[in-house]
Amino acid sequence: MTLALVPLLPLAGAMFIALAGGRIGRKTTGTIGTLAITLAFGAALSMVVSVAEHPRLAARLGAWLPVPGADLSLVLEGAGLGLVLMVTGVSALIGLYSIGYLPAGPGAQRYFAALDLFVAAMLLVILADNLVLLFAGWELVGLCSYLLIGHERERPAAAVAAQKAFVVNRVGDAAFLVGIFIFAATARTVNIGDLRVASIEHLRPDTVTPFLIASALLLVGALAKSAQLPLHVWLPDAMEGPTPVSALIHAATMVTAGVVLLIRLREVLAPEVLFAASVAGAATALFAALVAVGQRDLKRVLAWSTISQVGLMFVAAGLGAVFAALFHLLAHAFFKATLFLGAGAVIHATDGEQDLTKLGGLGRRLPLTAATVAVGALGLAAIPPASGFFSKEAIAVAALDQPLLLGAVLVTSLLSAFYAARLYTLVFLAPARAMPAIHRTPLSMAAPLVLVATAALAFGGLVGAHVLPLGLGRESEAPAWLLAASIILGLGGATGGWLTYRRGASAAGAVERIAARAAGGFGVDRLYQAALVEPFGRIARGVDRGVEAANERAIDGFAGLLVRGGGLVQRLQAGSVRGYEALLLTGAVILLAFWSLR
Repeated sequence: MTLALVPLLPLAGAMFIALAGGRIGRKTTGTIGTLAITLAFGAALSMVVSVAEHPRLAARLGAWLPVPGADLSLVLEGAGLGLVLMVTGVSALIGLYSIGYLPAGPGAQRYFAALDLFVAAMLLVILADNLVLLFAGWELVGLCSYLLIGHERERPAAAVAAQKAFVVNRVGDAAFLVGIFIFAATARTVNIGDLRVASIEHLRPDTVTPFLIASALLLVGALAKSAQLPLHVWLPDAMEGPTPVSALIHAATMVTAGVVLLIRLREVLAPEVLFAASVAGAATALFAALVAVGQRDLKRVLAWSTISQVGLMFVAAGLGAVFAALFHLLAHAFFKATLFLGAGAVIHATDGEQDLTKLGGLGRRLPLTAATVAVGALGLAAIPPASGFFSKEAIAVAALDQPLLLGAVLVTSLLSAFYAARLYTLVFLAPARAMPAIHRTPLSMAAPLVLVATAALAFGGLVGAHVLPLGLGRESEAPAWLLAASIILGLGGATGGWLTYRRGASAAGAVERIAARAAGGFGVDRLYQAALVEPFGRIARGVDRGVEAANERAIDGFAGLLVRGGGLVQRLQAGSVRGYEALLLTGAVILLAFWSLR
């Protein structure tokens, strides 16, 4: 029952907040929502001893659908507990942060109900023991992202961004659903454990089998949900949502769902598909890192950074390096949550300013925020002893036998260090700019920011104490040259970013002009607009005009019939008494004749 409580507690919180309506205030609503997630974290924490004694825990809640293996049942195995603790712990801190971040007024009920439902849905993705229940969580994750990205629905940009995220993910979700159908039809089950056994029979080298096709379709779903090439275009625009929502999506929930899927189904998916996931991840990691270098918006730098870092996780998961993928997923959750909550503190303090070129000198004016963001930036730059260094090193070790993938990982590390230093320097170290009075960060925002930064530091320290002496030795040891190269790339990239931007973006000269050319994402979004959105838009507008014209013709025709009918009646109403008498007599004769025939 403790396992069942983990997703049920945030689900209950969402239902209570939704049913309570506007009868409770913003702070009370936020407190209830945050408490529900915190209790789920406590329930997960209480299972640490049980998981140590029993590597696999299961909870069956009952039957659901008349499909073999599709029960309401949960399973906790492998590194699932670490994922559950990360999701609930980080989400609870984001919920607490949101209480101070959200403005007063209506909307808190929608926000915290969707936030709790988001957490419950992500926990289903981690814990569901069959593909149907997992897909239910998968779809709920998409729904909640739509609701939260478009939370400020009065702003057109937020509404459009929410629609874009929803539509792009429908492509991946449709592929995922067809893949489930193929698995069910082939193996006669959707239970993940049973599918692992069935894959031994149905996966054959160099042969196209239904399992291979289904695996490829599930990969499409993972690429869309985790914003990987070529279905990455929704995530940068998702920054139109409130900053805590961005932290939730990037650090603890939706964007990592694709990685979780690859890890949980690694024994079900075809090896060819898993390798394709690695290639797609490497290409995405390098591509998004280049784009991040040219971004001027504070949150968009972090958005493209997430796309890139998740790409590294795909590299590891596709190569079968489960430890490395999970390691980087957890490390990224802590340092990316720190960066987003720190960005929210900057935006709150400066009345909504997000342009890096208009910020500067905030290190002295916001010392606490500067210190916490520094922790996140070190993790992103992969500079030891930050946990991001060790997790990226584990991915590089996993790619040692694949030179192209290894090269992409190392270059991505260099670029990550450069744009992390660029962001930090422009916001906190560059010359101060004239701006209105800086607002103090409220305690409800400062406390979770400090806590998540502390968690990132503690995780890094734990990693440094246990992994470095072992040479990253859970899977293989890192060669000395690779360790040296990684350190040099991290320090070199960060130093280059600081030297280039220490006097501001205007002093960066040619570097900033070259970087700015990548800011548009190399035209991929414009290509989609030209090839898909605009043609379908023209078709839709044409259909709309045709339907409108048909409606107008139908209405005009009906009106014409009424006019002609009215004219006939008008001619009958001639004002002649004898005529009326004749009509009455004719009617009476007709009625009598009808009656006599009966």
